[in-house]
Amino acid sequence: MADFAKVLDSISKFGPVSIISGIGGYFTRVFSSERRKRRMREQLYREISNNNQKTVVQVNLVTSITGLKAGAPFRFNEKLDLSFAVWNFYNDEKRRELLFELEEAEAINRIYDKFLAILNENLSGYAHVRGKVAAAEVDDCLLDGTLDRDLYRKVSSPQAWGYMHQLLTGGRESNRAYLNPL
Repeated sequence: MADFAKVLDSISKFGPVSIISGIGGYFTRVFSSERRKRRMREQLYREISNNNQKTVVQVNLVTSITGLKAGAPFRFNEKLDLSFAVWNFYNDEKRRELLFELEEAEAINRIYDKFLAILNENLSGYAHVRGKVAAAEVDDCLLDGTLDRDLYRKVSSPQAWGYMHQLLTGGRESNRAYLNPL
């Protein structure tokens, strides 16, 4: 008990306890906010990686000879199963401000807009083409450094990262190369 009294006495020499506890509270909020942002980034990147992998696989399936013969491009969304749970959580009115504090918030927003467009049956054109556009957006953001490559690698499945690693090392072209320029 005497040791605790000495500690309090030492602290009081630096200033009133209320000032010190206020400073401590400030740093606690800052570190807590940074931890929330880091967790949010990891969750968003994981969902983007998963959605991108599902989209790329589905595009390849429906545009294969077998898929074309079966008319699969017309049923592109049937087995796509994209997830927007993390995006919806952080894009909620209460948390949107924290989301847009991220450096890559604009890129993440563009990517999710493209993923949402895939599922929108009211848009003109084919869903698999909108899928290619979404995959191209993810490729572009990783190529230009808008998305953090290290974080993307950390949260991606081995298959998803292998596919992106091919892009980043020149082993494949960006999905942008396969889009009709018109």
